[in-house]
Amino acid sequence: RNILNFGHSIGHAIEAILTPQILHGECVAIGMVKEAELARHLGVLAPGAVARLAKCISSYGLPTSLDDKVVRRRTANKHCPVDRLISIMAVDKKNAGGQKKIVLLSAIGKTYEPKASTVADKDIRIILSPSVLVHPGVDSSLNISCKPPGSKSISNRVLLLAALGSGPCRITNLLHSDDTQVMLTAINKLGGATYSWEDEGRVLVLTGNGGELKASSDELYLGNAGTASRFLTTAVSLAKPSSVNHTVLTGNARMQERPQGPLVDALRSNGVEIEYIGKPGSRSLPLRIAAAGGFEGGVIELTAKVSSQYVSSILMCAPYAKNPVTLRLVGDKVISQPYIDMTIAMMAQFGVQVERSSTEANVYHVPRKAYTNPAEYEVESDASSATYPLAMAAISGTTCTVPNIGSSSLQGDARFAVEVLRPMGCKVEQTATSTTVTGPPVGELKPLPEVDMETMTDAFLTASVLAAVAKPNANGATTRILGIANQRVKECNRIKAMKDELAKFGVTCRELDDGIEIDGRGFDLQEAQGGIHCYDDHRVAMSFSVLSTMAPKSTLILERECVGKTWPGWWDQLSLLFKVKLEGVEPKSSSSVGHSISSSNQKSIFIIGMRGAGKTTTGGWASRLLGWPLIDLDTELERTAAMTIPDIIKEKGWEGFRELELSLLKTVMKEKPTGYIFATGGGIVESAEARSILTSYHKNGGNVLLVTRDINLVMNFLQIDKTRPAYVEDMMGVWLRRKPWYEECSNFHYHSQTVESMDGARAKNTIEDFGSFLRLLTNRECALERMKRKKESFFVSLTLPTVAPFLSRLNEISFGVDVIEFRADLLQDPSTSDGRPSPEFLVEQLAALRSGSSLPVIFTLRTKAQSGRFPDGADEEAMKLYRVALRMGCDFVDVELTSSPELKEFVISNKRNSKIIASHHDPAGKLSWATGGSAWMPHYNAALEYGDIIKIVGTAKSLEDNFALAEFKAWAAKTHPEIPLIALNMGEHGKLSRITNRFMTPVSSPALPVVA
Repeated sequence: RNILNFGHSIGHAIEAILTPQILHGECVAIGMVKEAELARHLGVLAPGAVARLAKCISSYGLPTSLDDKVVRRRTANKHCPVDRLISIMAVDKKNAGGQKKIVLLSAIGKTYEPKASTVADKDIRIILSPSVLVHPGVDSSLNISCKPPGSKSISNRVLLLAALGSGPCRITNLLHSDDTQVMLTAINKLGGATYSWEDEGRVLVLTGNGGELKASSDELYLGNAGTASRFLTTAVSLAKPSSVNHTVLTGNARMQERPQGPLVDALRSNGVEIEYIGKPGSRSLPLRIAAAGGFEGGVIELTAKVSSQYVSSILMCAPYAKNPVTLRLVGDKVISQPYIDMTIAMMAQFGVQVERSSTEANVYHVPRKAYTNPAEYEVESDASSATYPLAMAAISGTTCTVPNIGSSSLQGDARFAVEVLRPMGCKVEQTATSTTVTGPPVGELKPLPEVDMETMTDAFLTASVLAAVAKPNANGATTRILGIANQRVKECNRIKAMKDELAKFGVTCRELDDGIEIDGRGFDLQEAQGGIHCYDDHRVAMSFSVLSTMAPKSTLILERECVGKTWPGWWDQLSLLFKVKLEGVEPKSSSSVGHSISSSNQKSIFIIGMRGAGKTTTGGWASRLLGWPLIDLDTELERTAAMTIPDIIKEKGWEGFRELELSLLKTVMKEKPTGYIFATGGGIVESAEARSILTSYHKNGGNVLLVTRDINLVMNFLQIDKTRPAYVEDMMGVWLRRKPWYEECSNFHYHSQTVESMDGARAKNTIEDFGSFLRLLTNRECALERMKRKKESFFVSLTLPTVAPFLSRLNEISFGVDVIEFRADLLQDPSTSDGRPSPEFLVEQLAALRSGSSLPVIFTLRTKAQSGRFPDGADEEAMKLYRVALRMGCDFVDVELTSSPELKEFVISNKRNSKIIASHHDPAGKLSWATGGSAWMPHYNAALEYGDIIKIVGTAKSLEDNFALAEFKAWAAKTHPEIPLIALNMGEHGKLSRITNRFMTPVSSPALPVVA
């Protein structure tokens, strides 16, 4: 009974907080994984066993983490404070007095002791905490051996090669990680192989199916696995049709930004039908790949300047093409050649010899031939991961041996010890299969004047943290690292991340086009205030953990679990082998994950739009309101070129002008990334590359603002403006061509009213209106948080067919309220046959409302089924209107629970800084508040999944219904205090519920034509 309680110690604590939204079994599933991680942290369970257990649980559709998207959605991101979890665990029946007892595994199917084991709170806290505090100090007498997990590069390659080959292959030292699990799952779904585990999970027996892949009816979700995404893009093209004739590859948000274009282009040119199905202009996942049964073969041209993974992807699949393949690498110098060499060497181990041309550079000939699986294959440890324990020895003056990576390694990063650590002053001893590093006395590492790390780009982060503590000498203090341009498009922009995070230690860095310069400070480091942000990047986390051991004070590493990508047990090794003191920490800011306000957005703002639309005017307002300098890029271009734009066009032509304009855009985006307002030229969107840059900028957290006004006024202005070169085509035609580009390149839209037609008071309101809009755009102010602080708040619902006639009475209508609800379903558009608002009409109406009031706005599109006028099920039309509302910065958007999943997902994914009111009305009075509101509970739980505010409105049949409603509200306030609830009753008996409501109570005005 005691041992069968595995997973329950932590699971019960989670359940106590998350019930009833998360069920007992789901909480215990998370508890099982956490307790297995605890056993691994204490050194009694192998890392592979934890990975296998997590895979087993997740394959049954159960959660393995509190960050599971279903758990977060169903609980509205409800937080489980670590202190509270540990407090709840204190009452577990297995405990002995004050000692907590937890069932620890030593292997799958075996416990560490024949009973629950005593575990200290400090160890439990590390496992439960999202962040880890690394205390400085390493024992100078350490002489250890550390065997990192198997190479991710080799693991992913061997899985694909063995799946394409025939027969069983016993694979040892395979990396157990998110990346390899993604690859293994995908191969299995494609029917490429069957697999089983032996020797307590230490051996994977993979039986290949000879390249007979079948298209998958399920999407292949690849998470953040870049290697797997590139390899599978080509492998999926080998599949034959099954019940479907294509396969979809997709991934997380970051994977949907990482480039796939060169590989897709090469495969398309070789007869494979591949479709980008993400956002317009995307050159990344998701991809829809036709089941072609193999690409044509013959000559394939591919650029390898971004990633060698493109090359490896085609090389490994080339033996199964319809004809022998000649792969010709074109363009600039090939990136990461050692990884290409690794692929070729591994293909040879599986029986296929690739011939490198002796007459042409970067040309490879691959025969048509099936792979033959070797009976056994040992995966070499990951050389990139090995840099961290070796760097620990280097920085602390201790000795560390990695026993299975040496001079014969296939991995480029295996050169790190010889080419980086030895020149920095370390003693390096390397055999064919092992590497031993002894660091110099503490504080004696030398800077490297220049080191080319192109053959080991992933290791540059490790080198950078060592360079930060290099001791200045006669050659200076600066280390210059080159050849790492591809690190800008990894899990994050690693070069920028290194610069920003090292700055927290007082270390000065300078970004180069293909590298970074670091000015070493010896051990004269500052305390890293606020902790180290890891950008969900395993290599950032592990690199800074090394530096933290020599920091002047303890360093907080945020996102502790991101190391799971390649070395889930890294923190355990740091503690067990290097004796570094670790402490689990929960940053205060994590207390409201998902519903919290992010810090003010300091990224520079780019303003786009037609000439004459008001870019310079709004840019001036933004400059005044934010205190940021405004730079007009046309003016800046004239300054840098020392000639006017008409003269530039006269001398270089429009194409030459566009090239200069594009170059300037790239320069300011790189050199002035924060704290500036840029007003661009109207034609910036004419360049496809400029459109791609602007789109990528706003997708990665920046703001691109489209400014418009009445297009007829713009046309009139352009007729009389003689300061710019004349258009060579019809101006309205220019606008119609550019309009979709402007929308694609921007994430916010400000439409200014005709100031000339307004009285003085209204003209003054324009900058007030823009100020409210700008505060939402930059997340500097949150109307929701402001109302939470008030004892009472109110909103008035505008029931108007059109706004303009009521502008003069808007102050009267909104007197005393905190928010205005804009009922878009009640608008009457004279330009449409049925009167329903078009997106263009909605833009005008929202702009008019903003010009007349600076109060926050709720956008509501109430459907007929929910007592409104908008037709039920008109999702496509609704999405267009929601898109306008979100781009124009409505503070709140009302989303009905009865909306389709597609509509909800659209709003959630595009809401930016707007807040969602999840609403449900019961006009028929079918739902009762009695018995604790049990009839309303499913609706409340559904609203929790996406609402920042919940609004549920019933119908009172008696006065007692209001008291039952009050009890439900009290329960909700206690259970989910972070999610405000508007709960009301309709009808004559329900009036009391409005009187007793305190948060966002709806009110009306006699000046309105209709009461909502």
